[in-house]
Amino acid sequence: MSANPENPAGGTDAVGPGRRRLLNVLLGGSFLAWAAVVIYPVIRYLRPPAESGGASESALSDEDKHKVQEESFVIIRLGTSRVIVFQDSQGKLKALSAVCTHEGCTVTYKKSEDLIWCPCHNGKFTSEGRVISGPPPKPLFAYQVTGDLVGTVTVSRQGA
Repeated sequence: MSANPENPAGGTDAVGPGRRRLLNVLLGGSFLAWAAVVIYPVIRYLRPPAESGGASESALSDEDKHKVQEESFVIIRLGTSRVIVFQDSQGKLKALSAVCTHEGCTVTYKKSEDLIWCPCHNGKFTSEGRVISGPPPKPLFAYQVTGDLVGTVTVSRQGA
């Protein structure tokens, strides 16, 4: 057997088992980190923002009621949730989540078309919150509205 000048120790492996294991662990860890960086945004994109907790009922202030009459809608807070309150084409008060189910942008009410519109990616919803067109994957969450603009208007989570 002749001596190999590239491997003076006489072994057949240039990389020892300890070093190989370390390289495999580092390579595997790098792959897992890469996978997490790629998969997390995909999951966040596909899963719409959740309606969070907080207060389950809120009364509209006189200023908010005035905005509904003059500007056709108002966005209020119900706990930590943003809610759009508007009067539809039949004059009925409605309240929906003001957060688009696509990317979480704030929606507006287009009175002339009687629809909810998301300006970020042109998502459109009916006044009941159902998706008409655009990228939103799910309808808007509907809230219960009691009262009228002359008296007290209360917005609450349904079933609360």
